[in-house]
This record gives sequence, C-alpha cells and structure tokens, in this order.
Amino acid sequence: MNAFCILFSDSFKNYDIGGFVKDRTLASLPIACRYRVVDFILSHLVKANVPNIGILATSNYNSLMDHVGWGKDWDLNRKNSGLKILPPLAITNAVARTKFESLNNAEPYVNSMLQDYCILADSNIICNVDFKDMLEFHESKNADFTVAYVKRKPLAGEIEMIIDEKNRAYSSLYHQYGADYECNTLVKITILHKDILKDVILKGTSHGWEDIVKDYISKNFNRLNVYAYEIKGYSAVITNLENYYEFNMDLLKEDVSRELFLSDTEILTRVKDSAPTLYGENAQIKNSMFADGCRIYGKVENSLISRDVIIEEGAEVKNSILMAGTIVKAGSKLDYVIADKGAFISENKELKGDRNCQFTISKNKRI
Repeated sequence: MNAFCILFSDSFKNYDIGGFVKDRTLASLPIACRYRVVDFILSHLVKANVPNIGILATSNYNSLMDHVGWGKDWDLNRKNSGLKILPPLAITNAVARTKFESLNNAEPYVNSMLQDYCILADSNIICNVDFKDMLEFHESKNADFTVAYVKRKPLAGEIEMIIDEKNRAYSSLYHQYGADYECNTLVKITILHKDILKDVILKGTSHGWEDIVKDYISKNFNRLNVYAYEIKGYSAVITNLENYYEFNMDLLKEDVSRELFLSDTEILTRVKDSAPTLYGENAQIKNSMFADGCRIYGKVENSLISRDVIIEEGAEVKNSILMAGTIVKAGSKLDYVIADKGAFISENKELKGDRNCQFTISKNKRI
C-alpha cells in the first residue's frame, strides 16, 4: 500500500476518563477484557498492508511500549519498516501540547518514508474501516485531503462535515456542546500527500494550530480539494468515562461483538499465554465477557472481566468493568463499578454507581 500512517497515542484534549489515563496514554487504555484501545485501528492498518506505522508518544507511554513492543503480535517487527514508537525529541524537555508540536517531532520519520501518502489517525477510534478503499477513494478524487466521517449525533467538540452529492466537503460546523440530530460527524482519520503534510506541519507549528481540520481545512475549502469518506456500521470514539463504559457494555450485544470481532479483520493484540478461566462449582454467570486466567467463584452479570481477576464465592459483580488482576473478596457487592488494574476489594464491601455515573477505583487501590 502506497501510504504510511502516523497514529496519535493521545488526544491532546485532556480527556480524563475517570483518572484511568493519568499514568498511561489513551492508546494503551485497557478495553474489551483483553485489548487496548489502539488495537482496533492498528489491526485495520495491518489488514490494509500499511507498511510503516509510527505511533506518536508524548508522555506516560511506558504501558504503550510494553503493549506494542516492536509490533511482533501484529507482524510489524521488520528490519526496514513496520511499527515504531516516536517519542518526544531528547533535545528538549518540553512536552508537546498540540498535535502539530507532536508532528513536528516526527518530521525526521516523515522524511524517511518512501510512500507517497500519509494516514493521520487518532488511536481512540473503534470501527471497521477499509484503509485500502479509503486511499483508492482519495486517489480517484484527486483530493488534497480526504477525511473520514460517520453518520451519528456529534459529541461535544466534534465537527460536522457539510458535503455535496459527490462527497466533496465545502463547509464544516463545530459543535461545542454536541447536537441532538444525526449528521456527517467527523472522525479523526485524514489522508493527504506526504509533501502536503510537510507543508502543513511547518505552517501549523509556526501559527500554533491545534487541529488540522479546525485550523486549516475548514478555513480553506475554497482553495482545497477536500473529500469525505463514510465509515459505515458500528463506531465509537473513546473520549470520556461515559462512552468508555458504553462501548464496553455494547460488546455484550451479540450484533456489535459479531460486527467488530467476526468481520474479515482480525483484531490483534499482545498475546499472553494464560491458563483458561476457571469457573467454580457455585459460580453464576449471565451475559458477561471474560479474558483468560480468571478464577470465578461468585456471581457475575452484565460485566466485562479482564485477565487474572479473582471473584470469590459469595461476591457479586453486576454491570461492571474489572481490569487485570482485580480481586473481589467474599461477600462484596459491586454494581456499576469500573476498577483499574490490581484493585483489591476486601470482604463485605458494597460499591454502587449507576448507569450514568460509575463508581471508579484507581490502579492498585485497596478498598
């Protein structure tokens, strides 16, 4: 494929997500029991045979490096191409505050690429996207920029693309507070020529731009050839605790799980050779998803349970997300709880949130 990709590991919008990205990048946030957020878009890039993928890291990227490594589990550990983590330049102590500052650090990587086109994408997008088809669309339209969109209600801070019958974009609308109607909602995937990217990086860094669509494309529709490519089917963008929780709960719906995991694209992740999950004689399971290595003796309902979680007999977990290594002792009851890795809930505790406001437990926290 005649394109390379630059993935942004962070959103640069200070998304908190319940404190779960305080010490890790958004790209490495655990999701769907055994995956990380970045796995979904990374797997579709691999499916499209994108030969070079650079992940732009800014800070707190230890967990990201531990997860992706050199890309072995995605068949990207190659001698002259494949996956690379692009950390901040060592010559400065400043942390990149915008995408353009981060892209400026990646300029040597861009200059080394032999492919003609670049795919710029956020790593927090979850959908089935055919990058090969999107590039063919871009070339057939002789576009300067091709941006991706989905048909849904825009969230706060998202952009609506106004397009004609040929999918050419001629205007945009920034929804500061979101909107209650379905429209062509932009997702942060853009294809452009490498030479245009170099020029945009130079201008954006000089003028202090933060977003390529909001600060450049939307102000130059009259002189740019901009087209919009529709991504169909299920989609989610992880920006806050609410849509993080909703996406995980959506996976308990058979149609969503089939669409994401049983499509022609295998969702790849770091392989850990764990023993199968053990279910005790008195365990009660209903509509839940489990990773390997768990020991389940209690009651679990409408929940997603990551690797090596222990739920003792007499404990109840409902409507919850438990990340790797969480221990729930006997007699404890959890309802609408999101627990980070290594959380410990002692005997006879009752933790309860609700659908719109989950009870969160930070990493290695003991309750």
